[in-house]
Amino acid sequence: MKKIAIFLMLVLIAVSESVFAKDPFHWEFINVEIDLQENGDMVVKETQQYVFDSAYSDLRYRWIPLDGIDRITDISVTEGGKPLNIKTDIESDRQWIQWTRPVNGPDIQTFVLNYRVIGGVAMHKEGDVLHWTAVFKGHSAPVNATNVTVKYPLNLVGHVQSYQSAIPKKLNGQTVEFVYEKPLLANQGFDVSVTFTSGILNMQNDKNHEVVTKKVSIGLGLMLLSGLVGSLYVTKQSHRPVAIEGGEGGAGV
Repeated sequence: MKKIAIFLMLVLIAVSESVFAKDPFHWEFINVEIDLQENGDMVVKETQQYVFDSAYSDLRYRWIPLDGIDRITDISVTEGGKPLNIKTDIESDRQWIQWTRPVNGPDIQTFVLNYRVIGGVAMHKEGDVLHWTAVFKGHSAPVNATNVTVKYPLNLVGHVQSYQSAIPKKLNGQTVEFVYEKPLLANQGFDVSVTFTSGILNMQNDKNHEVVTKKVSIGLGLMLLSGLVGSLYVTKQSHRPVAIEGGEGGAGV
């Protein structure tokens, strides 16, 4: 009986270690800079520092949900200022970015991802909203430190209505900083949100064009319908008998 109990205990320990095994790395920090443009584009720079405790897979990747935005362009990944070969693809409504970098034992690697988000600012009558998941959800290891800065163009100075997320620190008239003071646990993301006075940004993204196109199509449809109704009315009038005496209209009707 004692041997059976020891055997079951060893099995339980082995299963526990396999279920709760952690990846042999973590992020020392993920810092994000968001540079909002006058046309509503967001130029984003992510600096990610990995700390590897032992050898690990060479593949690194980042995926960005495309829900609520038009597209992502100008993608690059660098290490130490040198561009890396990357693969990009859109799959399952996500923008995928992949690159490889060998990991030989304990190592620290720092990567900088740059990309442009088009159509990421939501327009509302109450205010235009920049909302971005600066630190992505779904990461399997913790992130020890997080710092996010948002820089907005000069024409938005004095038009910030509100912030949502950590309490921001104003660095200057055009830049605010959000600092998450605790480590982000696995699968825990970090969002930032800034609301500006509506209508100041000169946004011409695909969503706007779709809305305009719909409005124009509806307007043209109404014009054509109105013209058709008018044409039918004139045709009907032209077949009415001519009034001889006291009739409405006149000659040539």
